[in-house]
Amino acid sequence: MTNSVELQVICRLLTTQDASEVDRLCSFDDSYYSVFKDQINFILEHREKYGDVPDLFTFQAQFEDVVIVEVNEPVTYLEDQLRKNKQHILFLQTFNKLTDLGSADVSEAWAYLQSQCEKAASLDSSNPVNIVTEAFKRSDEIIAFNKQKRIPTGFKELDKVMYGGLSTVEELCLIVARTNSGKSWVCTKMMECAQLNGFPVLYYSPEMQSSFIGTRFDTWRGHFKNSDLQRGMYNEEYFNYLKKLVTEETGALVVEDKDMSEGKTTVRAMENLVKKHHIKLLIIDGLSYMSDTERADSDVLRYKNICNGLFRLSKTYGCAVVVAVQANRETKGNTDEKGIPFPDLTNIEGSDHPGRIATQVFALRQLFEEHTLEIKLLKSRNAKNTNQTFAYVWDPNTGSTEYISDSSDSDSPPPPPSAPGQLPKLSTPTVSAKIFHNEPDESLISDDDYDLDDVEF
Repeated sequence: MTNSVELQVICRLLTTQDASEVDRLCSFDDSYYSVFKDQINFILEHREKYGDVPDLFTFQAQFEDVVIVEVNEPVTYLEDQLRKNKQHILFLQTFNKLTDLGSADVSEAWAYLQSQCEKAASLDSSNPVNIVTEAFKRSDEIIAFNKQKRIPTGFKELDKVMYGGLSTVEELCLIVARTNSGKSWVCTKMMECAQLNGFPVLYYSPEMQSSFIGTRFDTWRGHFKNSDLQRGMYNEEYFNYLKKLVTEETGALVVEDKDMSEGKTTVRAMENLVKKHHIKLLIIDGLSYMSDTERADSDVLRYKNICNGLFRLSKTYGCAVVVAVQANRETKGNTDEKGIPFPDLTNIEGSDHPGRIATQVFALRQLFEEHTLEIKLLKSRNAKNTNQTFAYVWDPNTGSTEYISDSSDSDSPPPPPSAPGQLPKLSTPTVSAKIFHNEPDESLISDDDYDLDDVEF
């Protein structure tokens, strides 16, 4: 283990282009090394004298036997391993010293043991902040926090009570809903809105192919009929939209399980992708599909480990994390006058830990007969009020939404459909263009044949 971590740090220092990583790893002196002492001292001395670490040619001219390897571990992992490495070194030093002393001088042995224990205790990575002496620094951080550009969710009424949307500073947001309640649609809307506002997004999709996520993205962005896109029935306006879309600089990445090493999706794998692509919004569309590197023997512990890791990821990289979680069977008991269950913080499948650690929690409910999507704010660190419910008339086939009310005016009923089996008229226009397939089957594209219940959620 010792050789491995020391070599990893040496290689990262020589290959990284991130100055902050160099600063962090160079803060560990040679006392953290036992095998690569000469190499780390050469790097540290070169940096002190010339202002930067040596390049590979300079280093290998001095240490030709050192094999440079690619290191993909996050810098936080390397720091933790270096601390453990020094603890190991201290243990061996203590063992050897006490063995040499034997029983000849008990007082000297005891004093040495105490000294080593104090050194080991000092390796604790905690760094308390003095809120008295660092008062000005604290005030500056608070001002910066409130001035930060927030990530809108795509539901402006919800964003309004959250002071603009999701934060990129320590943000773990949960979306809780039963099956077929619109979780993936809402996640895709958040991706689309974030990308539109210049925030690079990574979307983990364990259940749907990236192409289907892409068509939902297009439906939200351009109001193209999702039923047509799913059937491959494209129109000229859609192709013009695509030509414009591919010129945009901000990325919206989708990753599936098949794209991951050994088909397993872990926090560490997500962390590597966030770092590599400078992601500002990470969406996990299914917590239950993620793997725990610690191999927990229960779902409770597995969810705890994963959520703790995702929260650390958000803090380390300044990336908001949104996680869709399934509501458990007990949700059926949480019905209101509408007779349709609405999840709460106790209805998270597998464990209640995600709800405890989350900074924001949204619950979703879909009222199919009313063609309505309801979003309930169960928990928020920054919102003005919680337990507000935001209702929208929603057509998932066109991505059209119309705000109805929140909890303050919940007595106002949604507008009724214009006719039985038809959607109400929405203020957001839908795109209408001629389909140019060769002799298309008109029954496939007829509005009369479209049924909201047939849309996959």
